[in-house]
Amino acid sequence: MSRPRFALLAAILLGTVAPPPGAVPPSSATSPAEEESPILHLEVTTVEGRTVQLKERLAKGPVLLDFWATWCKPCKAALPEVQKLHEKYAARGLTVLGVSLDGPRNGPKVRPFASQLGLTFANVLDERGDLQRTFQVLALPTSILIAPDGKIASTKMGYRPGEAERLGQEIEKLLLVPADTTAKSPAES
Repeated sequence: MSRPRFALLAAILLGTVAPPPGAVPPSSATSPAEEESPILHLEVTTVEGRTVQLKERLAKGPVLLDFWATWCKPCKAALPEVQKLHEKYAARGLTVLGVSLDGPRNGPKVRPFASQLGLTFANVLDERGDLQRTFQVLALPTSILIAPDGKIASTKMGYRPGEAERLGQEIEKLLLVPADTTAKSPAES
């Protein structure tokens, strides 16, 4: 994403861009169902070089952004729990995307660190802090759950044992695929 386009997106997300004079406010121009969240247009590149488009992932279900860093001890404790959420809900539509806030000096450590912890979800390196600013991440770790409509469903800052269980309950509410997709219908019995 180009720097000017990202700056505009960040400004829109932060509410610092005013509508042009005479513009009709969005609430009266369209219904809430027709409005599209600017978050939907985010595109990132994983540490493996794959492009991830948020809109494409949200079409399948919720997205969990987990902000972390290799030097963050609470992150090291939280990441295995995030991995468990990925393993439990990926087949039902959850996308977990790790966002490493390691700078350019620590950037090369991200892939080996994730591998050492057994992380199988995609991770991106936010070297310039663009995603950190966009989502106003103030502490590590921070988990941001985005609903399929592109709206932020919840934000969890810091690490507390058991938090993943509560987050799992929030994820359940947003999943597009029901929990028991293997049950037979009455006609099949």
